[in-house]
Amino acid sequence: MNKILFALSLARKSGKLVSGYERVKTSVLKGESRMVVLAADLSKKTAKRVKYFCEDLAEVYTISLTQHDISRVSGRLSGVFALADENMARLCKKAISQEKGEL
Repeated sequence: MNKILFALSLARKSGKLVSGYERVKTSVLKGESRMVVLAADLSKKTAKRVKYFCEDLAEVYTISLTQHDISRVSGRLSGVFALADENMARLCKKAISQEKGEL
């Protein structure tokens, strides 16, 4: 299993994965989530809107997985996810950086 999918799966199982544009927006604006993950096939307009409301509140990462790929572990088709747990966010960041060859 892809390491990013594994991290998202763990977050979902622990109840710390927020999915869907409106739910993620609410979570970020309330300060509950500090990391947002965008699917590769998310529309440019939606990505721009997410980055706007996350500015100075949460880090935003676009991953190489599609909405369909992520739906296998998230349980729903969505392109916007937030991690509401610092440890889960750290695990996901590590997986993203490893995929991009930064580590």
